[in-house]
Amino acid sequence: MVNIRRRLIISIAAMSIISGIAAPITIHHFFLEGYPVTLPEFVMSLTSNFLLGWFIYYVIVSGNLKEYFDTLTNIFKKIRHILEGSKSHSIEEIKDLKIEAEKGDFIYKVSKEINHFIEKLYYNELLDRYQREVGKLFVTLSTPQVLAESFYKFLLEKFGMVGMAVFVKENDGTVSNVACFNFNRCELSDFVKACFDFKDLKLLSTSGIDLKLVDNVKVKEILVIPFVNIDFAAVLILAKPDKFTGFELRFLRRIRDLMSLGLTNARNYSRLQEESYLDPLTKLYNRRFGMKRFQEILSLASREEKPVVVAMMDIDNFKRINDTYGHLAGDYVLRNLAAIVKSHIRDVDLVVRYGGEEILLVLFNTDEDAGYKVLERIRKNIEEFTFEFEGQEIPVTVSIGCYPILPDELKSGSFSIETFIEKADEALYKAKKTGKNKVVCYSDSY
Repeated sequence: MVNIRRRLIISIAAMSIISGIAAPITIHHFFLEGYPVTLPEFVMSLTSNFLLGWFIYYVIVSGNLKEYFDTLTNIFKKIRHILEGSKSHSIEEIKDLKIEAEKGDFIYKVSKEINHFIEKLYYNELLDRYQREVGKLFVTLSTPQVLAESFYKFLLEKFGMVGMAVFVKENDGTVSNVACFNFNRCELSDFVKACFDFKDLKLLSTSGIDLKLVDNVKVKEILVIPFVNIDFAAVLILAKPDKFTGFELRFLRRIRDLMSLGLTNARNYSRLQEESYLDPLTKLYNRRFGMKRFQEILSLASREEKPVVVAMMDIDNFKRINDTYGHLAGDYVLRNLAAIVKSHIRDVDLVVRYGGEEILLVLFNTDEDAGYKVLERIRKNIEEFTFEFEGQEIPVTVSIGCYPILPDELKSGSFSIETFIEKADEALYKAKKTGKNKVVCYSDSY
């Protein structure tokens, strides 16, 4: 066990004894030959050297060392409190802890090593804290888009990332953009395709890369991070206005598994959500969820006094299609027809697989004339589309009945969704009875 105090006292005492004995002899032989070398001189010399040693130890050495070690004690006490989670101390305080020592001083080396230790401790603690924060994000149930947005806000706040994009490559080779923040475009390009070949983090200069940031923000480096341990391929692309630091690279490398787990969980959660409100065949809203959205649209239209058009669409002779070409062909027709319908409506509108081959459409802030034009355009596109299944071309047409809901009908707030659908259904029946393959709007005359 090291006892510095004892060692110093023994060393100074030994020095005092040697000096006390040697001093009279040295004076006699080298300076004053007549100087007496007797017991009183030795006693006086030893006494004066012991007093000098006492002064050196207690005033000079002990005082300075005590100040140095008191500083060390306070530093490590503060570090202990921070690591133990004391509320009165924050991790940022570690960064400011430093021992100043002049170069060449005998304590310079130890001070330098202690400062290195404190700096490393700070960054390790910061890494752990950031990892805990990100871990909470990645275990939260959310969609990939919501997860990516939360993660980008974290990276922007902590590291000043000015751009982020996430691309996913499915097992069939299909590539999709999951998230895009602060880039002018996030399209599938040769650069993005090449990113899927990277096995580890890849730092790239911005020259020749076609991902452009908004507002012409200058970017120094781009970092590509391939996700790991997943049953699909994914890459994260980050942009910074300056160079990525070693600390940032350590952190991003450390959380790769967390990111992969988070994206996998988010995709699974998104699929479960879709299954709860989407029809699995057509990917249109199912009837249960569709009715809820219909109610919300009507409530909004009532508040804002906007017209709404509700329409029922039915595939003409669908039973004959199933009987002639088979049920797989019928499923093929439904999938493609749903895609055509979705391509002609806005985000504020609603398309629902109401049942069988029937599709419900709700067009927000649309009057009868505008609604008729939209529905007629859909009908015509379906008629002109080539439905080809296993080498056979299937003729497909639809009949559509619509009912324009005026703002006055929604004023009371006691409107009935079922009544509006029934009126659109009556118009659909009229379209079927008068030749099919047409759009008919409701009239009180039938």
